[in-house]
Amino acid sequence: MSRLSQILWMFLASSLSAQAFPAVGDHVEFESQYKGRKIVFEKSVKTYDSATDHFGVRFLKRVGDSVLRDEVLLMPRAFLYTPEKIIHVLKTCVSREGALGRERIQGQTVEVCEFYNEDSQMTTILGKVPFGQVRFQEYLGDGEFLDYHLVRLQFGN
Repeated sequence: MSRLSQILWMFLASSLSAQAFPAVGDHVEFESQYKGRKIVFEKSVKTYDSATDHFGVRFLKRVGDSVLRDEVLLMPRAFLYTPEKIIHVLKTCVSREGALGRERIQGQTVEVCEFYNEDSQMTTILGKVPFGQVRFQEYLGDGEFLDYHLVRLQFGN
C-alpha cells in the first residue's frame, strides 16, 4: 500500500471512530419519487439491549400523510453497519468492482463506494453514515423501482 493510501485509510479510520454506530438515536431519512409523489423512508435506532447485543430499529415509510410501514424490529449488531465494516467496504471497494466516490449530505462530504448490479440494473451506495446506506433501490415489479437517496442523518449517543 502506498504512503498516500495509508494516510487516507488512517484518516477514514479516525473520522469513523469518532462516530460510533449503531447507537440509540441514530436516524436516517431517504427520499424517492414515484408517479410525482415523494416517498419518505426512515430508519431509527430506538433501543439497545446489551445482554443480547440487539438494537430496536424503527422502519417508517410514508407517502404524504399515508403510512405504508411502521414497525420496530430487533436486529443483532451483526446485521447493522459499524465503522469497522464501512472502513472495510471502502478499503476493498475497487477490488470488489465498486467505484469510490464522494457524496454531499447535509453540507458534509461523505466517502462512498458505489456498486452496480448489471443483472438487476440496481445501484447501491454505501458510506460512513448510520445504517451504511447512502443510496439504494427497491424493486416494485414490471421493471419499476424506487430510487432512495439519503437526505438527512443524525448520529446518536
